[in-house]
Amino acid sequence: MAEVDLQNTAFMQAVSFVNHTNRNVFLTGKAGTGKTTFLKYIVQHSYKKMAIAAPTGVAAMNAGGTTLHSLFWLPFGMYIEDYELAWNDDDNHIYNRRRLFGKVKLTKQRRALLREIDLLVIDEVSMLRADTLDAIDAILKSVRRDARAFGGLQVLFIGDMYQLPPVVKDKEWEIMSRYYPSPFFFDAKVLREQPPILLELKKIYRQSEQTFIDLLNDIRNNCCSPQQLALLNSYHRPDFAPPEGEPYITLTTHNHRADTINKKELEALPGKPMVLKAKVSNDFPENLFPADMELTLKIGSQVMFIRNDSGDERRYYNGKIGYVKHIDTAESALIVEFKDGSDAVEVKREEWENIRYRYDRAQDKIEEEVLGTFAQFPLRLAWAITIHKSQGLTFDKAIIDAGSAFAAGQVYVALSRLRTLDGLVLHSPIPLHSIRTDQQVAHFSSNVVAEHEVAALLEASQRNYAGHVLLQAFSWERVADAMATLEGDLAARNIADQEEAVQFIRALLLDGQSLQQVANKFRNQLDGLLNRQEPTDYHRINERVSSALEWFLPKVDAELVSPLEGHITAWAVKKRTKKYVEELKALLMDLKRKREQLRQCAVITEALEKGTDLQEVVATSKLAAAEVGPSDNESALVVARPKGDTKQISFELYKTGKSVEAIAEVRGLTKNTVIGHLIKFIGKDLEASELVEPDKLKTIVRIIRENPGKTAGAIKAIVGKEVEYHEIRVAQASISH
Repeated sequence: MAEVDLQNTAFMQAVSFVNHTNRNVFLTGKAGTGKTTFLKYIVQHSYKKMAIAAPTGVAAMNAGGTTLHSLFWLPFGMYIEDYELAWNDDDNHIYNRRRLFGKVKLTKQRRALLREIDLLVIDEVSMLRADTLDAIDAILKSVRRDARAFGGLQVLFIGDMYQLPPVVKDKEWEIMSRYYPSPFFFDAKVLREQPPILLELKKIYRQSEQTFIDLLNDIRNNCCSPQQLALLNSYHRPDFAPPEGEPYITLTTHNHRADTINKKELEALPGKPMVLKAKVSNDFPENLFPADMELTLKIGSQVMFIRNDSGDERRYYNGKIGYVKHIDTAESALIVEFKDGSDAVEVKREEWENIRYRYDRAQDKIEEEVLGTFAQFPLRLAWAITIHKSQGLTFDKAIIDAGSAFAAGQVYVALSRLRTLDGLVLHSPIPLHSIRTDQQVAHFSSNVVAEHEVAALLEASQRNYAGHVLLQAFSWERVADAMATLEGDLAARNIADQEEAVQFIRALLLDGQSLQQVANKFRNQLDGLLNRQEPTDYHRINERVSSALEWFLPKVDAELVSPLEGHITAWAVKKRTKKYVEELKALLMDLKRKREQLRQCAVITEALEKGTDLQEVVATSKLAAAEVGPSDNESALVVARPKGDTKQISFELYKTGKSVEAIAEVRGLTKNTVIGHLIKFIGKDLEASELVEPDKLKTIVRIIRENPGKTAGAIKAIVGKEVEYHEIRVAQASISH
């Protein structure tokens, strides 16, 4: 993964929106601002159960996910929710709600997957059609039985709307235009009703020349001046032939043009061409092939890597251009050399996986199931490629043939692949009409949240999310449904002592439904407290939740968990009960997770009342992150944490000289959360007196030692208002070290 700029405030705030709120987010940014890096960072640093998808097969492979059509089992065609079907050949590619659900085969496993996903990431969203997103929304609302947008699932959209648009045929648009203002994803009905938060990455990493950056920005914004157009076209060199050994690549608008150039250059090389065939195993459809099935090369062929080096040395990257020096078909290896002074590398076949997501109920995880693999050398001929296939790549030198650009954004995509203007050659001049931006895109993009408003919006969203977590903890619908399903299926089972088992499950179901009724009443009260017009009374909420937990937790153990554990033990030794016992164990894990969710509520409400460490609490108290171990009689609960070390990140920023306040702003955290991170390093790499004024620290330490065993709350009552909770925590840490 590219090195992450931890001091990029917009980047870290966007991470917090994804990880610590349930808001739908559209993350955008110009070419080269780190959108791909952001996606990879989220994959590595989020505790949420996640699925990654994209509109096309190539985009899905690049993102490390699957296509939206595969994830949601969508039929290919147009979705118009209330379209009146004529049921003839003219409309067999159109799906209204009824026909859609007739085609989408939602098995039990598929429903479980879509219910349990916490975060759906859609990459390269500029190519996503509005009707496709509405179809996804309809499926999620149905499966999750939730009328909110996407059935309450959080969606992260990533992309640049100024790049490649959705593909809509003229005949399709004749019908689609009656229902949609544009084909872009943001005009989906679901987003017109509930728009996502628009966040923008602005720091450009690919280009550093201000003249080039300004030119790209103005082309992107459809305001290229005559002077800038003249500057751009000064790079027009129609008879340009790359000097020997100079790694120029031609970017063109059409496949046939790229294929013609590559074929001509390959034929011009001496020697016999060698055909290297890919190895495909099991289920890997042709439309998902990430490379050529047959890669035809000669010694001297100009090639481009189409993925990053998976080894530790990172010898090549997606988009790096080199030349074939040696081909060893017996060893299935190539030698590729470079003109930039870097060492030649041996290249072997790389393997791509066609994955399908599945939900593992026992582990409460979204897992990737490999359906098939595609193994091929990660190379393509690189005298020319299409602009479409260049999206996301970076080149030092390119010949751009975009004078006949037919889609908005193509010129911008092509130019923005380059690092500098010095590497640019135009094969044909760029006319003004080829530089165009869709006005609907410009209008939508103008809704990006202003930089000075992001921090306040983030904090409010985090508090709303904490409230959502509390309400979900007291929601018993899924557990009750699981009990009811088990009870309904049991009558048809041929197991030992069936009638006794049925009576037990019915009694368990009644107890569960009784708890559910009480929980629903409490949720209504809690919802009222959380959504009052006046400032939220977190002290009252903490009191009410604490009282509720004192009542609920013993009931859950005495009426549900303990009886079920005893029933499992008794039925595990009977005949013909293996599947039944497995289902009982799954139900037991559901109950233990629910119990853990309830316990976490006390931590959340206490933090809300104190106004401290909210982000850290949300991260560690995520409902779906609780996992239960395999023990039948004891819960071995582990709360999943983000894969990255968030404390280490704060400490590294502190070492650069940033203040606690500056770190909090950069990372979208509260000051108290950052101090909580730094406390870990007290006694090792950090002195407590750096975080608390020395004289005050001595006073707090003295009081703590005079009152051994006292909690932070009790110490706070002694020292009074002039000392804050985080200062007490720092003092406690200094004593323990």
